[in-house]
Amino acid sequence: MCVLFEDLRIEIRGAAERSLPTLDVLNPEKENWLAPAHTGLYRHLYFIRRTLATLREFAEALELLTKDMDKDPSLRPTFVGLSDEAPALWDAAMQFFKTNRTLLEKIRNDVGGHFGHPAALNALSLLQPEACGTIVLAQRVVESRGQRDMEADQQLRLPIATEIVGTALLKHLPNADIAQYGAFVTDFLKPAYQHAINCVYILVREHLWERFGS
Repeated sequence: MCVLFEDLRIEIRGAAERSLPTLDVLNPEKENWLAPAHTGLYRHLYFIRRTLATLREFAEALELLTKDMDKDPSLRPTFVGLSDEAPALWDAAMQFFKTNRTLLEKIRNDVGGHFGHPAALNALSLLQPEACGTIVLAQRVVESRGQRDMEADQQLRLPIATEIVGTALLKHLPNADIAQYGAFVTDFLKPAYQHAINCVYILVREHLWERFGS
């Protein structure tokens, strides 16, 4: 869970940053000044997909931990030294991951892991007639000893990938409507992140802080 916690931190921040120039090759800020929301769109979707995989693994880890607690009740949190809300936060997190384990597994299998054959077929089946994708061969002219090197580096970019991966998410949005994506993030993903964070804080305080805390 320590590893998953830190993975989730990176993934959440990677998805939330407005611009990460070294990663936003497909949707750079300088090319989206008229539509800032499009900056880093592929990078955002990538990290969201990774959070789905991490949350699925987190739910699995909690399930294994619950089985261990059933065998050894001493592993169950006592919430000593925590706020009065801690027991309710723990129960809410356990219930959330228990209730949504199957959904997380389905989404993870579709788009959260590596983008495999089933995800590609699903995306193609959901592409709308008006969907538009591009392929770009970018040329970078470099300065060399005061001369412009016209044999510049070439970089292949596939913006069409953004359309494909975004469409693959539609399967799990209400009515397969991309307009519901914001609600999906707000109503499902953000609470999932918070439940995972609450669990780790409680477990660290319960079992690790006295031995490793500083």
